[in-house]
This record gives sequence, C-alpha cells and structure tokens, in this order.
Amino acid sequence: MGSLEGVVGTRSAWIGKHEVVEVAYRPDVVGYGKLIDAAVEHGCASRVWTTSEEQLGVAKKNGRIAARVEAFAGGLRPAKASDQLYYLERSPLRYLPLTPVQARRVNGALYTKKDPGAWLSPRQKELYRAIESTLAERPKALEGLERPASIEKLAKYSDDLSKALAAGPR
Repeated sequence: MGSLEGVVGTRSAWIGKHEVVEVAYRPDVVGYGKLIDAAVEHGCASRVWTTSEEQLGVAKKNGRIAARVEAFAGGLRPAKASDQLYYLERSPLRYLPLTPVQARRVNGALYTKKDPGAWLSPRQKELYRAIESTLAERPKALEGLERPASIEKLAKYSDDLSKALAAGPR
C-alpha cells in the first residue's frame, strides 16, 4: 500500500487478534475505493475496518473483498517496530538514507516486487550501488549502522554511512 500514489504512511498494527495495516492517505489524490482495490489486488483485504459510514458504504459495495467489512471502534495496537518496514529491513536498501515516506514507498515496492528505484533520487541510486559493492567485498562493513526514522537525523547518518563505505576492510 505504501507504494500507491497518495498514500502518505502505513503502520502495521493489531485489532484484537487480527494483524492490520493502518493507511494514511490523501483523499484528493487517491480515493478510498482505489485503496480497497489495491488491498484486494495485493491479497491483504480479507477484512476491512472502516472509520466512517462513507467508507463503510464504499467497502461494502466492493464485491471483491474476501471476508468482512467492519466498522472500526478503536482498540488499535501498533505492531512492534521491526514489523513496520518488514521488506525494507531485510534488504540492503535499509542502509540508504531515506525519508519516512520514501522508506514506506520502497518497502511497498519490495512487497509488490516492483522496482524501488522509482522512489529514489539519482544520488540515492548511486549510493545504493556503492552499498551493494561494499557489502559484496566486506559483508560486515555496515554492521551497526541503523537508518534513522526522522528526517532531522538523516544528515549525520549519511556522513556515518559515507565513512563506513570509505573505510578499509574490517
């Protein structure tokens, strides 16, 4: 969902015993019906929880939802941090300095097996090639580096990453 234009954020969470994805989106860019269609397309719409009567109506009209449409009455618990960007954190792309929105979009692209490069700047693509090359030569070269979740810390992280990439063998 994070790679869909108009989606500005996603968060893994739980409602009771059900794992869910909370989606923040811009309704002026992507409509609720399109979100439902994308969720069905990606196989993650066995249940849909809605936050308004309007959403409930749109979801119920979608004949492709596999199971149930329910009104959300609260009780959302965020999933653990390691589940928030599951696919990104298991890829060498995790070392790139990414904004939170970029991280969500790259994670979504990896999930849907699309090219995450669509969400990267030319500089980030170049940096990624350097990361891949370094990891091929020195698999532990970037151990201990953790991309920050906040934009404010990206500059320092970029400096630390550059130093680690330039360092000799470990």
